[in-house]
Amino acid sequence: MRPKWTALATALALAAMLPVAGAPGAQAQQAAAPAAAPPAPAQMDASFRQALAALAQGRPQTAVRLLRGLLATDPGLLRVRLELARALFEAGEYAQSREQFRIVLSSPDLPPSVRANVLRFLRAIDERQGLRTRFSFSLRAPEGAGRAYDSDEIAADLGTGPLVLKMNRDDDAPLTGLELAGAIRKQFPLRARQGGATLTGYLQAEGDLYQTSGTDWDELGADLSAGLQLTWPQTTAWAEAIAGTDYFGGEMVEERLGLGAGVSWRNALGLTTTLEAEWHDVSLGRYPGVDVQRASARLSVIRPLRGRAQIGGSLSLQHQQAERDDLTYDYAELRLAGRVEVGGGFLLEPSVYAAAYDQFGATPGLGKARYETEYGLELRVDKTDTFVFGRFTPYLQIETARRDSTFDAYSYRDLRIGAGLTSAF
Repeated sequence: MRPKWTALATALALAAMLPVAGAPGAQAQQAAAPAAAPPAPAQMDASFRQALAALAQGRPQTAVRLLRGLLATDPGLLRVRLELARALFEAGEYAQSREQFRIVLSSPDLPPSVRANVLRFLRAIDERQGLRTRFSFSLRAPEGAGRAYDSDEIAADLGTGPLVLKMNRDDDAPLTGLELAGAIRKQFPLRARQGGATLTGYLQAEGDLYQTSGTDWDELGADLSAGLQLTWPQTTAWAEAIAGTDYFGGEMVEERLGLGAGVSWRNALGLTTTLEAEWHDVSLGRYPGVDVQRASARLSVIRPLRGRAQIGGSLSLQHQQAERDDLTYDYAELRLAGRVEVGGGFLLEPSVYAAAYDQFGATPGLGKARYETEYGLELRVDKTDTFVFGRFTPYLQIETARRDSTFDAYSYRDLRIGAGLTSAF
């Protein structure tokens, strides 16, 4: 850690004045207020002191494991969560650190001096130079393997009169496959600008690979981006160039090249609002030579709650314009999500969504355009205090959805279950 952030970390720790239950400071607090909760066992105090010692010795991963264990006992320990956020910052796990700092800001018990230092840390996360990585491994069924369609028949007109065609469903999908996903980001400082803003450059690569028996269900996706980022005390803005591709079953689905931009605001209570927009020129594998442009925008709001949970919502809009009306569409999705630690090391992340798809022109032979609505429920459960191979935590994810289409052959119920490991730092 650079001296600048060492001093900030020291100030954060000294200013907190939020002793963990069972520590000497906590006992003094309890003596002044006998109605407070009884002290925690002595081992909690010992674990907390070991975590602070590990941080002081430059071993943030060890501190993360100890602090996660304490929060598994009591997710409401604000001082422990504060130190966890700092340990994740020092371990280079900036996304998780940001989330923990944001939750800390929602506590009504946070002293003003600590709140100011937390806001500085949040800005430092955006500005931090160096290499960032995240990755996960999971087992899941192939896309669409859990779908139950309303019908396998569809009415068509191929110019010789009405026909009833039978959809060719693949009923031999494998039960499961292995998915690898990850991202790497390199940030480098450019210059400080007037008005308190800092300019940072970055390069980022994201990818996912899904493999199962055979190749018919294999998936591959990759995105590369290069951009510039401006940060102020409570605002971050960026602009980037993006290139990406997706493959399914060994065949190219699409290639895209475009631009993106966004801005994110946060207040002193952790409320975070983000607005993002992207534009892509797209090449579709099934329709070579067809000119396609895609524009999308997303507004998201995250509100942390009382130092241990958060709720959020997002609205996503997308428009694809193509030379063919059947490839032109509008898409919208509204999503509500939550995050809460319930004790025992379990982190619950439920979400619900509603989406709509509106095709401008009919697919040749179908006679009318497709209009579809979809509703879904998702739940992810992480075991945050269990570490596999020293640095991965396990999770389980369940997704269920219902889609209604103009055509029964495109209407279905879907169920997906997956489990895996995600990097803890």
